[in-house]
Amino acid sequence: MKQQPLSLSSLMVLLVSGVAAITVLISTLVYTTLYANALRSNAAASSEQSVAQAAGAISDYTSDASTLIRRITGELQSEADDLTLAETFSTMVQMRDDLTSIGVYTSSGRLLSCWTSGRTRKPQAGSLDLTGVEPDPSGLYYTPPHVQNLYADYYPWVVTIARPAALDRYGGEVFVSMDLQFSSIAAYMDAVGIGQHGYSFIIDSDGRLVYHPQQQLIYSGLKTEDTAPLAALGDGVHADQDLIRVIKSLPQGGWRIVGVSYLDELVRQPQQAALQMLLFTVPIALFILLGVALLIARLVSRPILRLVGEMRDFETAAPDFVYTPVSGTREICVLSDSFEHMVGRIQKLVDEVKSEEETLRKTELKALQAQINPHFLYNTLDSIQWMCELGRTQDAVKMVSALARLFRISTSRGEDLIPIRKELEHAECYLIIQKFRYKDQFSYRFDVDESLLDCLCSKITLQPILENAILHGFGEFVEDGEITVSVRPDGTDILMTVTDNGVGMEQSQCRAILSHDRSGPGGIGIKNVSDRIRIYFGAPYGLSIQSEPDQGTRVIIRLPQSGGNAHENP
Repeated sequence: MKQQPLSLSSLMVLLVSGVAAITVLISTLVYTTLYANALRSNAAASSEQSVAQAAGAISDYTSDASTLIRRITGELQSEADDLTLAETFSTMVQMRDDLTSIGVYTSSGRLLSCWTSGRTRKPQAGSLDLTGVEPDPSGLYYTPPHVQNLYADYYPWVVTIARPAALDRYGGEVFVSMDLQFSSIAAYMDAVGIGQHGYSFIIDSDGRLVYHPQQQLIYSGLKTEDTAPLAALGDGVHADQDLIRVIKSLPQGGWRIVGVSYLDELVRQPQQAALQMLLFTVPIALFILLGVALLIARLVSRPILRLVGEMRDFETAAPDFVYTPVSGTREICVLSDSFEHMVGRIQKLVDEVKSEEETLRKTELKALQAQINPHFLYNTLDSIQWMCELGRTQDAVKMVSALARLFRISTSRGEDLIPIRKELEHAECYLIIQKFRYKDQFSYRFDVDESLLDCLCSKITLQPILENAILHGFGEFVEDGEITVSVRPDGTDILMTVTDNGVGMEQSQCRAILSHDRSGPGGIGIKNVSDRIRIYFGAPYGLSIQSEPDQGTRVIIRLPQSGGNAHENP
């Protein structure tokens, strides 16, 4: 008895069961390593980012403080009197909540001058102790945090920033200092959170503690922080079995930001929680997956496969495709109806696009033609005006007559394509007018194969090219300019050429002319003529330019040998 093949639903259930079992086994084996490493990397990156943010904030703060003490030094080096200085510095102290005092000390640390916010000072003078403090690269001294003892009833926790300066008003070298409340720096550090129990603190280059969020417990001996080994570590991430330490040095003061986070909190706890969730959800998900797979196989797979087949048939023969609706579940029916609607809409759009492309082709042609007519009329009337102003009425009459012939040919009873003989007549009229304007400074001739005169071309093809030859090709020529218009067969095509003996141009200029719609201020570009030819006859046809400096220019127009029913006598 022949064994029956497995049904789609049975095959899907078996495949899903096998894949799910293998996936669970592999996931359990690799999870503890890959996921743990990912958590460790994320924890290190998060710690490093938090420390970088804290370092940036502290660096900005100390940079601002460096700018402020340099400003204070500048005020002291100015010629301002003592009363003005007192008002200026008192205002500074009052405007900044973190600035408690500004002072000037001798090199030995004796207080010479002090400006405060108006609090009552102690009768005994303060002192500046820089013992063991090294200047940072900018020459500023940053003292460890200490209690300020200038005031009788106010004992803020401050950091003193001092700067050596030569001040004439004090007779030589002194130290300019300012006391900043450490609470501002502490606020930046306390805001850095690395997990629930992580923290950041500041040490100096020798590993001595500058600030710690739990420094009161450290000073009282209730907590320890071994900072000495940290002095030998470079900037970056340093991890061991239990901790991740991130160190970043500040450019000012020789301070270093240290971030401490706990692996147990950032890695092990999330890892264990995720593992428990996985063990709980996998059996449930596996059971649901099996049921869904069976249902999908029975209710969805077959209709979908049939719908896919219909779509493939539509891709191969969209215009003539006839769709047969697919039945199945509600969703399949909705997809089937949507696809049927889409098929009808696409077929309709294809017909509309074809119609619109044909309309657009005609519209572009009219727009390009409309560009040339006003331009040509303007230049011709300008020439006639010039002749009339010189009193050459007979020449002006000839020009008006030529203009009338030009426009009779241009209208062409609404035809866009005219015989080549009419286009040549149009070009000759234009050259006649221009010869009057330029006082016979150039000559022209036509070399035409008469068998091609009845072939069609787009009207006003030669005139813009002749205009460019006269205006730009001859340049500063005084006489002896020559233009040759040739019409010759080339296989099944026609080559119309306009050659001048003018100044010529570089190949880069030729390419520029064919890529721009205008040849100059107010001029219609040769690209316009090429575009019209392509619209009429297709991409293989159009213009090309051959030219070399001082060797003249040759414009080649390629057209098909096409006859037609254009009117011969417009």
